[in-house]
Amino acid sequence: MIIMLTTIARHYADQQGIAETVEALDLDSGCAVGDLISFVKAGRPYDFAVIRRRWIAGETGITLELTLDHPARSSGD
Repeated sequence: MIIMLTTIARHYADQQGIAETVEALDLDSGCAVGDLISFVKAGRPYDFAVIRRRWIAGETGITLELTLDHPARSSGD
């Protein structure tokens, strides 16, 4: 699985010093658009929302790409 961050989410994660860690998260393929992802560091949650799922098919197989955004907004917001 590949985790991508939007430009705004990348800026936020860089400022918090968590961008590389968030991009390396081992999320389940059951994550859906609208899901909220809270990464907790030192007791503080950093919230992101799944805004896009994309399956990438290539010669070496199929990979799921999830795009996360910040600020996190659930589909009900």
